Amino acid sequence: MIRKKILVIAPHADDEVLGCGGYLLHEQMKGSEICIIYGAVGGKMYGAVGGGKIAADQDFTRRYKEAESLNKALSTKNWFVMHKGLDAYLDTVPDVEIITALDVLIGTIRPDELFVNYSSHHQDHRKMYQCAMASLRLREGYRPNLVALYEYPFIGGNHDVINGGRWYHDISDVIDKKIDLFGIYGSQVKNAPSPLNEKGIRSLAGMRGMECGCEYAEMFYVQKMMR
Repeated sequence: MIRKKILVIAPHADDEVLGCGGYLLHEQMKGSEICIIYGAVGGKMYGAVGGGKIAADQDFTRRYKEAESLNKALSTKNWFVMHKGLDAYLDTVPDVEIITALDVLIGTIRPDELFVNYSSHHQDHRKMYQCAMASLRLREGYRPNLVALYEYPFIGGNHDVINGGRWYHDISDVIDKKIDLFGIYGSQVKNAPSPLNEKGIRSLAGMRGMECGCEYAEMFYVQKMMR
């Protein structure tokens, strides 16, 4: 039996779980090959205040170990980090550098299904979305069967028009496991009103489930589909 190949492109290590963790859990159960590309892992020291510095809670060593544990939990075949220590700074990297790297990785993996973050207001999300879509131009001898955008909990106030038809995936049976997966990223779990916690994940999944007639769901924007 030929196993389905799935590739997720994520700006940061945690976006893949927030956006499509339930779908990936289901595909893991089916034996699909899962690969993940992270745009950035770990952050820099942010600006000066009163002569001192404010450290970002994005220590590379900790963030890398979290991503390593997550990929072990999901039984991924391969995972890649494009830039170390550039969380929130991906907009400083030339497009051609990211696009060229994605060209090589996508051409090597040749996934059947490819999931990309939708743009949002975060500069890293905009950068990875734009570069991923540029890399997904039609190329000789290969095309994925599905290209879809996944969302993440920071959708409040984001009224941008997102192209693509909506596709819902029922995750009612794995919502607790999805929350457990996100818990692996302990450095990213935040208190309310941030949505990066169990309540935020359940609330978004519950809203998407209500829209499609199940308890919990993930929603994707289909960009291309071949069946």
